[in-house]
Amino acid sequence: MRFLLFLIIFPSFVYADQGVKISCVNMKNLLDKNYKIQKFKFDVTTFQYFDEKESKYIEISNKDLTIKKDFFAARFPEYELGFQIHEFEEKNPVMSMSKYDYKNDKFLDHYLCDVKNTYIQN
Repeated sequence: MRFLLFLIIFPSFVYADQGVKISCVNMKNLLDKNYKIQKFKFDVTTFQYFDEKESKYIEISNKDLTIKKDFFAARFPEYELGFQIHEFEEKNPVMSMSKYDYKNDKFLDHYLCDVKNTYIQN
């Protein structure tokens, strides 16, 4: 009986992966009252972005990302999203995201991001 109770309770407090939730706002729209927040999740196996058309998170395997010490990027058919950590002396690190049109070799938008450690649930 105790074993059955353990199996019922155990999944409710165990999480698969610790990761980060990333929320980004276009720097051009920071002062607007109705700015749009871009939502992402990043853990040890996947990068996830929120697809508004499908109203759900879409996963990209980390093996398909460009990952460096303080930078990672996800490539899509028309553009690339690059996330970078900026460290300043005696200040908390700041994350930014840039949307880069690699076909036309130009940056489209720059975003300021908020990062929170979390347990990622699928």
